Parts: sequence; C-alpha cells; structure tokens
Amino acid sequence: MDAPLIHHVGVLVGDLEDAIERWSLGTGYTFSEVARYRTDFYEDRSHPEPHFHDARICFSREGPPFIELMEFCGEGTHSSAQGEGIHHLGFMDYPDPDGRLRELHEHGVDSDGIARDGPDGKTLLWFTDKHYLHGIRLEYVAALPQPLVMDDGRPTYRDERGFPCLWPPEDDR
Repeated sequence: MDAPLIHHVGVLVGDLEDAIERWSLGTGYTFSEVARYRTDFYEDRSHPEPHFHDARICFSREGPPFIELMEFCGEGTHSSAQGEGIHHLGFMDYPDPDGRLRELHEHGVDSDGIARDGPDGKTLLWFTDKHYLHGIRLEYVAALPQPLVMDDGRPTYRDERGFPCLWPPEDDR
C-alpha cells in the first residue's frame, strides 16, 4: 500500500468561534459551519469504557491538507489539559484502521482515543498516543459514515457516497 497523504491537520482550541475568526484572518481560509462529532462509544485514557463524546469541530474549505479546528471537550483526548495547538495529522478513508492499530501496537505505539459505531462495533476512527510523535497524534479515520450532526442538532449535508459531510454537495471546495 502506498503511504496515505495527510488529509487534515487537527488543531485543538479553547473557543471555536474565536479560532475560526483568527484562522480566517491569518490564513485567508474559509471554514465550514460548526458541527459536532457525537458518539456514545468513545474510549480514551481518561475513561477506557465506551462513553459519550461530543466534540465541536469545523474544517477549512481550502486544502488538502485541510485545517480542522476542534474545541476542548471532556476530560481526555480533547480536554483543555491537552492545551491549544496541533492535536493530530488526519488520514481519511483509511482502508483498515484496525489493522493499522494492530500494526503500530506491535511496534509499541499505544492508542489514545477510539470511536466505534457501537459497543462492539467497527472502529470509526482512532488516535495514536501523542508521545509517539513528539506531542502530535496520528488519526486514522475509516471509510465509514461518521457520527456528525450540525451544531444546532440538524443533520449534516451528504456527500456523493451518502456519508455525512460539512459542505453542501454543490459546493466547489
């Protein structure tokens, strides 16, 4: 398999609206509407049992790599204790995220956050431990529909596969 290309750079922030304004001014980029990555089946070091996770996010329209802004949430992977700054490098539509997890685990790389599609379900995404790559995680996102809703709770847009996305289908990013 060829090495995957980085799809996005995830940046953890304290105030999402302020970050959108700053990143827009600083880069000239425009950002999607705010959405939520919302699941009942998230596991991380702060709480290894599946639990509710509700992260507010948005993506730049410019890329790749896109910029993903994520607001602090919870006590673990996305908490304020992690500090603001680069959180991860994301690989989208990864063909076998569980295989990659096993492969890296064999080399001593731990995970620090896994979203599943149910209590015993498929892995939707997972993060490596940030200590492996000098304070930055890698994120492997499966080629599966992700649990996204718009910030106000309405459904997201849908891409050509029918997967949730943050842009209207007619949008020429």
